[in-house]
Amino acid sequence: MTFKVTLIRHGELAEFAANAARSIARSAEAVGVILTTGCRQGHCAICRARLVSGSVAGVRRRSPNAVGDPAHRADGCVLLCSVAPTSDVIVAPRSPWQVESVAEICATARPLPCGERE
Repeated sequence: MTFKVTLIRHGELAEFAANAARSIARSAEAVGVILTTGCRQGHCAICRARLVSGSVAGVRRRSPNAVGDPAHRADGCVLLCSVAPTSDVIVAPRSPWQVESVAEICATARPLPCGERE
């Protein structure tokens, strides 16, 4: 199931479809919207965003070092690396994002030789 995610920050707007089984950060990356993230584990909170509307749920078991429940933080924010949408959502990330064009994504993609990992 997919839902529409709308990012808003300082008058900028980006929209994309997000898979309910993947974090918003991973879904964004898959379509060329690169969000500012750090650890991608819920530890650093660099990817925090204010949930303006809609609902989200955690997509992974919480790490013992996580900074709280990624979907229900005391400051009213969610961690985009650790939550997936459960409805259409509007989020206001604290950090900037970058939208890559399809041409930029294709130009930087390279096949991995057997056994190599990024």
